[in-house]
Parts: sequence; C-alpha cells; structure tokens
Amino acid sequence: MTQLIFSKRKADAIGNGLFLIALGILIYTNAWWPGILLALWVSLGARQFLSGRYYDFFISSVILLGLFAIALLNLNWTVVLPVLFVLGGIHIIFREYCVAEGIEEENPIEEAEKEIEEDGETPKSS
Repeated sequence: MTQLIFSKRKADAIGNGLFLIALGILIYTNAWWPGILLALWVSLGARQFLSGRYYDFFISSVILLGLFAIALLNLNWTVVLPVLFVLGGIHIIFREYCVAEGIEEENPIEEAEKEIEEDGETPKSS
C-alpha cells in the first residue's frame, strides 16, 4: 500500500489547477501540439505523485514524455507506433506474471467486514 502524501481530493485539486495553468500557457503561446501532451502529463503526473503512486507516475511520464519527444522530433509514426505497442505488451505481461506475483488486491469492504466479525459487533443502522 502506498503512503499518501496528500489526500486524493487535494491531489486532484492540485492536478486540476496545474492543468488549467498549462492550458492557459498553451492558449497564450498557441502551441497546441505537442504542448497538450505536456499539459496532460503535468496534471496526471502531479495527481499520481502527490497521492504516492510513484510507479504509475513513472509509467505515465515515460509514455506522455515519450509521445511528446516523438511528436517534437517528427519521427516516423509507422516505425514508432508498432514498437510502442510491442513494448507496452511486454510491459503488461512482465508486470502481471513477474512483478505482481503474490500480491493480492485489497478490498476495503471485505476488510471492514472482517474487522466487524473480529470485534463481534454488528454495525448500527440509523
């Protein structure tokens, strides 16, 4: 479980604020493409980083900044796109079968029910 730096609500508010700032800069400079990729990265990355999801932040950064670099350098999409799909597929398979092995997903409802059963109390209804 990741430790939260900010609550989800605060991280979302900061991310939304950063997106609006980036959008204002894009409107002022009229640099929509590939600048919108940076605006999305700033917003999404801030939310993930501030909520303690560092792995998600890293993956999002690689994807969005990579797409920004590809668009900025005018690389040939017919070569780059298949490579990105292959690398994405390898990442998903590797993550599922090698890294996530033995990690069980947490369900907060089941955890709350177990705590209630352990305490021997029934929840009070209003």
